[in-house]
Parts: sequence; C-alpha cells; structure tokens
Amino acid sequence: MVLGGLLLVGVSIFVIPHLPSSDFSSNSTAQLSPANIQELASFIVGGMGTFGLVSGIIVAISGMMLQTRPNRQRTWGVLILVFSVLSFLGTGGFVVGAILGIVGGAKALTWKTPMQ
Repeated sequence: MVLGGLLLVGVSIFVIPHLPSSDFSSNSTAQLSPANIQELASFIVGGMGTFGLVSGIIVAISGMMLQTRPNRQRTWGVLILVFSVLSFLGTGGFVVGAILGIVGGAKALTWKTPMQ
C-alpha cells in the first residue's frame, strides 16, 4: 500500500505536470483550459496517492503494534481492516495489499488468546 501510494504521488509530481497540454484537451462545453485540466488531474492523482500512502502507513504501524501489544488485538484488527478497505481509494496496495490487509484484520479480530 505504501509503495502504491508513493507511486501515485510520484506520478502526480513528476509525470503529469510534464505531459504536453494537448493531451488534456476538453471536448465539453465547459470553459476549462488544458492547463487547468492538467492541474486538476495532478491534484486528484496526488490526493489518491497521499491517501493510499497514509492508509498503508497506518496498516503497517497497526500490524507492528499487533505484534508488540497482542492484548489490544481488537483495536489493531479494526484499524487494519478499516484502513485496508479505505486504501481502495488510493491504489489498494495494487489490490493484493488491500486484500491481504482485510484478511489479516479479520484474523486479528477473530483470534483468541490460547489458554495457559
């Protein structure tokens, strides 16, 4: 998820602003210039990347906390599950990361501590 978020942020910073403006011509009746459409596309892709990056970081930190503080497994499981589902608004960790996060969060919620 973090890698997918970084990829989208990189595209919004380094690729989209350097594309020719003719690639962003508008066929609609709206009065948007190609430069405005290009800026809007860069903003949207950057926002999606930032959201995916933040979701990935939260999932990774929650996974580490699940290892170090297993007595709070419900809290960490819910965070992993929620931000894995929300990461689909970014890249979803190339979809595989989001699916693994959903499975991991569900397993954390259903995990029972072994009896001693």
